[in-house]
Amino acid sequence: MNFSVGQVVYLLTKKDPNVYPALVCEEIHKRSLTGKTTSYVVRLPTKDSQEVELDKLDAEVFTGIDEARSEMISRATDQINFILGKAEEISSVFSEFVINESENLSENSSPDILIPEEYATVDLGDGQVARINVGEIDKMKGERDG
Repeated sequence: MNFSVGQVVYLLTKKDPNVYPALVCEEIHKRSLTGKTTSYVVRLPTKDSQEVELDKLDAEVFTGIDEARSEMISRATDQINFILGKAEEISSVFSEFVINESENLSENSSPDILIPEEYATVDLGDGQVARINVGEIDKMKGERDG
C-alpha cells in the first residue's frame, strides 16, 4: 500500500479493537541486491509524538474511517457467528427433548384431532411443557385394569 507524507492513516490494532490515527511523516526508499522496498514512518498521537516504522506495528492500516468501520463490523459479525455456531453445536445435547415446531403448529391449529405420535406435549402452566410417551400411557392403563 502506498501512502503520502502528511497523510492521516487509521491503525486498527490486532490484539484489542481500537483504532488510532497516525500521521505518515516519512517515506523511505531502499534499493538492495534483492530489490526495491518502500517503508513508512508514522507519528502516533502520543504526548511525545512518538514516531514508529509502520511495518513494526501490529495493526491493520486503513486510509479512511469507513474502511476501518467495515473491517470492524466484519470482525464482529464473524465473532457473533462463531459464538452462535458453538451454541448451536452444544444444543445438540438436548436433541432428545426438542419439540418439533411443526408438531406444535399442528397441535395448536386443531386441538380436537388427536394425531397418533410416539410423544405428546402437555402444557403444565407457567411456561412449562412436558413430553409424555403415549405408548407408556397405554401400558400403565393395562397395568391398573389387570
